[in-house]
Amino acid sequence: MNKPKIVVEYSDKKNSSGKVIDGTIHLNISSRLSPLEKEKHIAKLTENLTGKISWAQRYQFGNSEGIVKTDEELFRLANAINKAYYNFTFQNIEFHKQNSTWGTCSLKTKQIFISHRLIGAPMELLWYVVAHELCHLGEPSHNQRFWSIVSRACPNYDECRKRLKAFGLQ
Repeated sequence: MNKPKIVVEYSDKKNSSGKVIDGTIHLNISSRLSPLEKEKHIAKLTENLTGKISWAQRYQFGNSEGIVKTDEELFRLANAINKAYYNFTFQNIEFHKQNSTWGTCSLKTKQIFISHRLIGAPMELLWYVVAHELCHLGEPSHNQRFWSIVSRACPNYDECRKRLKAFGLQ
């Protein structure tokens, strides 16, 4: 894989974040950090996002951003996340018409349904929703243990949750 272009911006905010746009990694780093901490944030976010680009290419998700548009691609994504971070048993995952939630999971049938509104969504958001639903197979409640499990595959889950709220439920 070619090394992606990285764009770094600094802003006066508490957290650092990053995303991939057209194959370029865009980082927004907190200006409140020390120079050493800024470098650590840049390195960690770049590593995470480069890994996601690499996974997207390896599992042939349409392009370098990893746009997921089909149930088959969604299954490959879920399977890859599950094998790398969890190893839970699930039967299937598919896009489903859901307007009031981003995803659902049946503990009885081990089926996962992801809202059709996430078809073509940014990989980081879909990654979080898929990881979230997979984690319900190991912990049904939204308790501290659940969020600890989610953080294995998605350490920036708080940021993803905020972005999903901005993405809207309509």
